[in-house]
Amino acid sequence: MTHSEVTGRMVKWTVELREYDIAYKPRVAIKAQALTDFLIEMIQLEEEEVWRVFVDIASNFSGYGVRVVLIAPSGEKVKLALRIDSWVTNNEAEYEAVLAGLQAAQEVGASRVIIYSDSQLVAQQIKGAYEAKNEKMVKYLGIITARATSLIDWGIEQIPREENVEADTLAKMAASMSDISTREVLCFTRLILFVDEDVPSARKNSWMTSLIEYITHAKLPEDRSQTLKIKKQAPRFVLLNDVLYRRSYQGPFFKCIAENEVEYVLREIHEGCCGEHLGGTALARKTILSGFWWPRMSQDTA
Repeated sequence: MTHSEVTGRMVKWTVELREYDIAYKPRVAIKAQALTDFLIEMIQLEEEEVWRVFVDIASNFSGYGVRVVLIAPSGEKVKLALRIDSWVTNNEAEYEAVLAGLQAAQEVGASRVIIYSDSQLVAQQIKGAYEAKNEKMVKYLGIITARATSLIDWGIEQIPREENVEADTLAKMAASMSDISTREVLCFTRLILFVDEDVPSARKNSWMTSLIEYITHAKLPEDRSQTLKIKKQAPRFVLLNDVLYRRSYQGPFFKCIAENEVEYVLREIHEGCCGEHLGGTALARKTILSGFWWPRMSQDTA
């Protein structure tokens, strides 16, 4: 604005605009309240839409099948089929189905969720209408409450079985290990129970325990050699959504698995639907490419 040519142009514009009787006033500071009122008036916040989640179970002599159907606000469907090989009661399986549906909704980024189940007992216990007296039921309610804290709003509704046909059909397929079309089902896998008193959690008493405690609470073991080892290893790992991952040099993170999960992962990669009956070295490489890691990978694959 200090350039001589600019000054001349401003004079010319002043002459041209003089016929319109324009009055010039200095600009005053904008008050914060006026700016806030403007934003409220001009910006329209869209309400977050609700995801509907239908869950159901089916049982036979070989185990339980869990079906989860997620319906997006736009109408698109995501279908999950899971199988429980452990012995559980019907009510425990219903709770597992609700937890699986809640976790699936969180994975797709839903913040407002309504879960539909045909189990009156589970739905009323979660709502608080029925009292949970069984010790395992109390544990399930605690896990559901903790997991639901990340959601803005959520609820559960009990519906008649005839209105839950789609979820019931695939639950029966999952229970009987029938062929399921991969065009319709996003995931078909075995379910690790959220509450199991007989089988310890994959995280407890595993090689990941010390690393997780150090990353989350800066807690170190008493043994000095173990302390130095944990401090040296910790920068290579990261904890995301309560899951431990190992950093890679170029690609994505590797999911860390516990000892009790190694056999199942290796069996699926070695002789599963995509298996090739590989040797130890090739199997270790394919396991890494599949996104898994644990310390004794070379020995276990051999």
